[in-house]
Amino acid sequence: MILHLADYVQAVRDRCPIFGNRVAGAVEWAALSLLEEEAPDYPAAYVCLENEQGRDANLNCEYKQSVDVSLAVIVVIGIAYQDGEHRGQAALLQVDTIREQLFKALLFWTPAPGILEKLSFDGAEVIRLDAARMVYRFDFKTKYDLGWEDTYQSVDYASYPPFKEADLDLNSNEVKLNGKILLKQE
Repeated sequence: MILHLADYVQAVRDRCPIFGNRVAGAVEWAALSLLEEEAPDYPAAYVCLENEQGRDANLNCEYKQSVDVSLAVIVVIGIAYQDGEHRGQAALLQVDTIREQLFKALLFWTPAPGILEKLSFDGAEVIRLDAARMVYRFDFKTKYDLGWEDTYQSVDYASYPPFKEADLDLNSNEVKLNGKILLKQE
């Protein structure tokens, strides 16, 4: 199972007009966090995979395992001080609008029905705050299942030549059979 973060980036880009086209992946967020821009274009959003955590695997006859996935949308909001207002309340109002748009864009949606569970909200928090900007993280979660087809064993078995017949010669201490056992061909 491959988790395509580009699907989530595109969903936020398409469904959250407050960001314009300022939605990217985690690499751009990392680059931005190292730079101090004079007047960047805000608000902006960065989608990243936070964590994939496997639950206990069921190894009884066939491999089965559920994997919990945590995704984050990191939002950067510029703090603009207008008309003598020096408390940054405009940024807080933007958070409300962003929350509403993100929820309508992502909650109970999946880019891979039948493979990934629909997204649910898992929390939010301010992760950085200074005089120029506020960085807010919205967490979402989903789940997928791994099966036998995702394992090395399935690849290994697929490399074996087809088994068509067996020639058995069992001695008297065991069941005695001379001849071939033909297997049904599909």
